[in-house]
Amino acid sequence: MAVHLKPDETKRYLSPEDLGLTYGSAMRVDVMDEVVLKSGDRELCLVCISGEAFYKCQDETGKVVMADMLYVPIEEKIILKGENAVFICFGAPCSKKYGFRHIPFAEVDKDSRHKIYGQEKNGTLRDVWNFIDESFPSGRFLTGICYGKNGGWTAWPPHEHGAEREEIYVYFNMGNSFGVQCVYNDLQSAEAYVVTDGHLISIPEGYHPNVGCPCGGLRYVYCMVSVTEGDRDFMNLRTQKIYGEKLE
Repeated sequence: MAVHLKPDETKRYLSPEDLGLTYGSAMRVDVMDEVVLKSGDRELCLVCISGEAFYKCQDETGKVVMADMLYVPIEEKIILKGENAVFICFGAPCSKKYGFRHIPFAEVDKDSRHKIYGQEKNGTLRDVWNFIDESFPSGRFLTGICYGKNGGWTAWPPHEHGAEREEIYVYFNMGNSFGVQCVYNDLQSAEAYVVTDGHLISIPEGYHPNVGCPCGGLRYVYCMVSVTEGDRDFMNLRTQKIYGEKLE
């Protein structure tokens, strides 16, 4: 079912097969000087999970800080320069070339792409920032960031979308806190993983709720990759009915 990797295990290119997936790939990129990445036949989404760095792609240059994202189209290269930055680079096969884009967290945070889900009374309140949503030009990606509350649940009620979208979670900015990530089709055979800063979980299918510890909420990047290119409906999912009829 799921694949759980610690930070040192993500420093190489992780193919879809490595992750138990069909389309999505990932790799941690430590930027200590200059790094050049080539997209080839994959569209890329780079997420800064620590530090800051400068970039150049096509004729565009700029600076990214933690929680910013970069979308890199197929058949392009991007140059990253920094002294102590960490990125997660997601990839997905794509047949069409879209435009490069720097998506600052500060930009997403102040508009309608910043969503609040859940309820404080049952411990499911969380913030979700939809960086690459259905309106963003991309072949397969739906990507964003989720911050849960201390001791709170996210991805609730449990839901699944394996027939439509694979998913990868990368946890970041968590300090010394930890969380528990569940993945299952049937609760009687559920898998649960303790996750901390920098860990990665791939989710080919199944329900995938998670919970933070009392000293800190879960914080993670999500990257959904569509099984069918162009089919990118965030709410095309099925909840576990005993826990809720719709994503709240």
